[in-house]
Amino acid sequence: MEMLNIKPIKTATDHAWAMEQIDALMLKDELPEEDVRHLEVLAILVEKYESEHFPVELPSPVEAIEFRIDQLGINRSQLASLIGFPKSRVSEVLNGKRKPSLDMMRALHEKLGVPADVLLGKVEAKLPEPCPNVDWKSFPITEMFNLGWLGKIKPQADAIEGCVRNLMSAARVPTPQFAGVRFRGAENKEPNPYSVNAWLMKAMGEAISCESEYDFNTDDVGHYFRREVATLSLYSDGPKRAFLKLNEAGITAVYVPCLKKTYIDGACFSLPSGKPAIAVSLRHHRLDNFWFTLLHECVHVEKHLSDEGIIIDETEGSTGAFGNDPSMEDEANTLAQSALVPDDIREELSRVAGNISKAKVQSYARKADVHEAVIAGQVRMITSQYTHFSGMLGQGEVAKGLGCVRH
Repeated sequence: MEMLNIKPIKTATDHAWAMEQIDALMLKDELPEEDVRHLEVLAILVEKYESEHFPVELPSPVEAIEFRIDQLGINRSQLASLIGFPKSRVSEVLNGKRKPSLDMMRALHEKLGVPADVLLGKVEAKLPEPCPNVDWKSFPITEMFNLGWLGKIKPQADAIEGCVRNLMSAARVPTPQFAGVRFRGAENKEPNPYSVNAWLMKAMGEAISCESEYDFNTDDVGHYFRREVATLSLYSDGPKRAFLKLNEAGITAVYVPCLKKTYIDGACFSLPSGKPAIAVSLRHHRLDNFWFTLLHECVHVEKHLSDEGIIIDETEGSTGAFGNDPSMEDEANTLAQSALVPDDIREELSRVAGNISKAKVQSYARKADVHEAVIAGQVRMITSQYTHFSGMLGQGEVAKGLGCVRH
């Protein structure tokens, strides 16, 4: 056979030509090695074209279940007993009133042999392995739904696993119990691990979806970089500008609303690409807390993230709620403070912080080239007088600065 001019199949005409060549080759009694290679290549090209233009339509889960019921000669009551679910639940599924849960899909697959991809509605899809140590109902579903994380319809109890797995898929994690999250329960605070993992998965998914396209180099995000970030606090849209600056340095920054009983102010973690990301919760929704938390996480990105993989922070209080290395946190606190307020100005501020007026706070803000909320927050931290200067902290201004609505 003459040499074939094999090329990608892009049109119906190309497809028809390829099928003719396959038919001609298949009719031959013997195929030389070169024709065998031609046949293999043509078959691959045809399969690719047909999968794209003539996808296989799977039967619906209900159609597949009813087909197996007929094959086995059983009724709905017997089906319910066989798979271990209430008859009412089975009837709702077969009547199209609700979708089968992942647990029911597993039972249908194991007991009846209904293909997983049919149950999931996606060719070659596989059912996820169960997580026996995860109590899916312990996730803060109502709170997550109210924040818009779970779609438009609040999931019923048996649909919770599927909804949480959607978050897991977006975050590219195999289980909610990941990343070695440690809780210290200090200061009478006991973080809820399910709430913490939900927040982290949402943060990771958000960061992956808007990952920075720029290269990251730890040498580019040291003190001078952090200092430049701190001066952006002077702008009304400073938080947004800071996120953009981090993005240009290869650091993805996202805002994810806090969940109750997480005590998270911020976190940093490595994305699947290896690039770093920072998430803030606006738990206190104050400018001083936002800027300190952001710079605190920036220090972690430069100094500690490569060893830890993920770091969760509560940045207010003497110990925080998470089991982070105290020396690591001390370093992050010190370097974040140095970026916000240069050391010489902070030293002077420390001497007068116990007896300082609003006008003096504003004067030191001008000296440090930062928003007055930053200085007011540092004075409160130095003196441990957390009721002072509450009107100067930029309460409620962070979301405006990010250009978003705080939930």
